[in-house]
Amino acid sequence: MANAVILLGKSGTGKSSSIKGLDPKETVILNVLGKKLPFKGSSSLYNKENKNLFRIDDYTQVINMLQGIDKNASYVHNIIIDDAIYIMRKEYFKRAKETGYGKYTELAMHFQQIISTIESMREDINVFLILHSEDVQSDKTTVGYKVSTVGRLIDNQYNPVEVVPMVLYSSIKYDDKGAATYGFYTHRFMDGMVEIPAKSPTDMFMEDFIPNDLGIVVKAMKEYYG
Repeated sequence: MANAVILLGKSGTGKSSSIKGLDPKETVILNVLGKKLPFKGSSSLYNKENKNLFRIDDYTQVINMLQGIDKNASYVHNIIIDDAIYIMRKEYFKRAKETGYGKYTELAMHFQQIISTIESMREDINVFLILHSEDVQSDKTTVGYKVSTVGRLIDNQYNPVEVVPMVLYSSIKYDDKGAATYGFYTHRFMDGMVEIPAKSPTDMFMEDFIPNDLGIVVKAMKEYYG
């Protein structure tokens, strides 16, 4: 079983830039939106010529690519699905004229098929799904964060956070001089009145907040699982 990790957080909080800590010779990026990576030199590290960057936005294509890497690319140990929730959103837009609730169930099922495919892959593979978050509000006050999907009809029956063992929540901390530190929360806790929806296996991370570097995350998983 491969390691499935969700990187959750708001736009601009360092999710995609955390890729820079990985070895591009061992990493493949499935780029759903076709956006350029937000760190210096990324275009020379990840591209079609190096066969480690692919534009894919359909769930069947994603599944086929994952299965192909699992069987035929033993050198690949890290897979990034960047802006993964847009796989669901793009299918939703393609099916916008369909009526009834059945399509929402199918959208959830198709995303879960990606998760199930990951679970069937080699143990030496880490798959990071980058997802955007949105506020959970009560009485017009933010009390937490959740995965930004295509609406309540999905949220009422499917939550990706519940089906993976690790969720790292990206955030930015500022010191008293206004300098920013980008990182991931590793454990669920209350930040004032706001619940941070992070989780990780017991004792994998001693710190509640780690640098936004997936190299650190991969090292921690290797040491933890052996």
